Amino acid sequence: TKGVEGTSKGDVIQRVNNNMSHTSLMPGVPLPSVTLPLMTGESLDISKTSGKNRLVVVYRGAFCPFCKNSLVDIQKNLSKLSDANIDVVALSADSIDVTKKFADENGLTFPIANELKEPEMRTLGLYVSDPKDYQPQTYRFAEPAYFLLTPEGKIRYLCVASFPMGGRVNVDDLIMGVGWVEGEIKRNPAFQDVIWGGK
Repeated sequence: TKGVEGTSKGDVIQRVNNNMSHTSLMPGVPLPSVTLPLMTGESLDISKTSGKNRLVVVYRGAFCPFCKNSLVDIQKNLSKLSDANIDVVALSADSIDVTKKFADENGLTFPIANELKEPEMRTLGLYVSDPKDYQPQTYRFAEPAYFLLTPEGKIRYLCVASFPMGGRVNVDDLIMGVGWVEGEIKRNPAFQDVIWGGK
């Protein structure tokens, strides 16, 4: 039996069964080590922090207008993020050439990692989409997400979406949340062990 746009009932069941294997990361655990190439030709392990909080932003690709808007907003607020002791790295499945063009066109100066593969997407607990459904590209891509890492590389906040409009960071809210947590830790060092959503 064929359903919407020629999709068979069997296809739908198979997709549901495949999605049941999805696993999510939990707050309070270290972000898995994933090393990807940067536009500069260097490599970056997205889990390795440098004494700062780290905002790791997963975007769908240069084709996505929602991602463009999100990344441009982050670029506009880079100085505020830096003042809040937060550095930024973004990543997608796009090639280096595609990312270079995208970054140049939109004035993005923070590190952007490339060539995220499906096994790495699964390792990070991301939702994966197939471009053959509506995009003229050959590689699968991850739906949006972001992770806020502590200076020790543990996940403090995460937001993982299964659809294009989700998983978008509000910079002002994030900065307020980080500032509040750091203030509480100064008053009570044991507060650094508080984990939201980790049960």
